[in-house]
Amino acid sequence: MTQRREEHWSTDDEDAPDWPERITKDVIRAITRRRQDLGLSAQDVANETGDLGYEVPRNVIANWESGRRKTITIPELIVVAEALDIAPVELLFSPALGGWVDYLPEMPSDRWSALTHFTGEARHSLGMYRLRLYREHERIWQELQEEHHDAFQLEFKLFREEWPPGSQDKLDAFVAAVRERLQPVRAHLREIGLEVPHLAPSLGFLDAELPPLKTDTDLEDE
Repeated sequence: MTQRREEHWSTDDEDAPDWPERITKDVIRAITRRRQDLGLSAQDVANETGDLGYEVPRNVIANWESGRRKTITIPELIVVAEALDIAPVELLFSPALGGWVDYLPEMPSDRWSALTHFTGEARHSLGMYRLRLYREHERIWQELQEEHHDAFQLEFKLFREEWPPGSQDKLDAFVAAVRERLQPVRAHLREIGLEVPHLAPSLGFLDAELPPLKTDTDLEDE
């Protein structure tokens, strides 16, 4: 993370808001900017959150933007982000706001570095390896589905009699590609004690080829 403090706050300033309040102020600024960019009123956003199943009332949004309410919950952040058609992390560490942010009370950073640290994309960050494995798994799985589109579509045909000629050969090639390119990542996830993502039900038999999931006790004994 970049070691430079945000210029408009100083920890030596007794009037400066504390770190939780600074983070929340940034989130509210990002919400307000996004709402205005979309031409939505606070009531519009409230209505949309209600349609999503967890209403954030108009007065709550108004109190955020006026500074009367200084907290925002995780559920509120998630549903408001969905209502504004934006990723929650973009509201939390919005690069669009520019400037600097305190990722932690004593860890100032530019906003993009803070965002990638939060999402596990910062390669130098400790403990991010697992997320990179899951992202690699998703990348390979998407590639395989595209490269073997016809075979993957067989998943949606209930009866083998409905399969077009040559389907078995395509399915065999698909399975072989999964074994070669995806199974090593899945095996490594299991080896370090992590659950593997679900594949298509017709490929469930491949899970039996993976090493057993290690428990916390197994990992402690190593």
